[in-house]
Amino acid sequence: MLAQDDGLNWTDATALIALLVIIAGLTLGSIAAAITRRIASGENRPEAVRSSVGALSTLAFSVILIVALVIALGMVNSEALDQLSRDLVSFMPKALSAAIMLILGNVVGSIAETGVARSLGHVAPEVRNRVPALVKWGVLGFAIVIAANQLSIDTTIIIVAVASVFFSLGLAAALLAGLGGHPVAQQIAAGRALRQIVAVGDTVRTDTVTGVIAAIGSTSTQITTVDDDVELVPNADLLNARMQIVPAATADGPDEIEEA
Repeated sequence: MLAQDDGLNWTDATALIALLVIIAGLTLGSIAAAITRRIASGENRPEAVRSSVGALSTLAFSVILIVALVIALGMVNSEALDQLSRDLVSFMPKALSAAIMLILGNVVGSIAETGVARSLGHVAPEVRNRVPALVKWGVLGFAIVIAANQLSIDTTIIIVAVASVFFSLGLAAALLAGLGGHPVAQQIAAGRALRQIVAVGDTVRTDTVTGVIAAIGSTSTQITTVDDDVELVPNADLLNARMQIVPAATADGPDEIEEA
């Protein structure tokens, strides 16, 4: 009976120590995540690293917690740990490949997002705010598919779903270009031509509006009138109108009017 009591006490003590190991893993993982977050979010870090702070801190927390769980499992059931070790050895290359693909996908997606955002500086705010995020998630989604394939997960459904989404977007873009995209393209082309003729700050006079150009957008030009009202004039209408221009540098001199 005493041996049974000793065995029971040893089992209870082992379980308690294993629980303490798990708690220690949670604590150390939280500390490591906080340190990683602080280091990666420094102002001198690249933008791609700062945008991956969440993923890196989660990775640091997960690694320490997994180590604690493995130690606890070995204390409670060594045979299960041996089997887990064999499984991990065979699974580790696939897991590492998947992790590398996800990290690279996040980094490349962040770089692409930054580049697209800079290239869309003169586009409408709605487009400028949405397109870069879509580009990033497109790259990240591609990386997720590759990572899932590395883990031997059947990606047929994912590939079909992604292909359907891209087909739908392509069809919508084609319909937009064919049915309603021509007027928009005309206004954008007119805006480019206007930027070669006038600049922000110039005073323009047409048959319908007189004022100072406040901004030349993709499809329309903002003109501030003498009454401080702001009028939006389609670029094509302004380009085709009979227009007098007073450059900003000589706005006070009425004799400097140019006719376009």
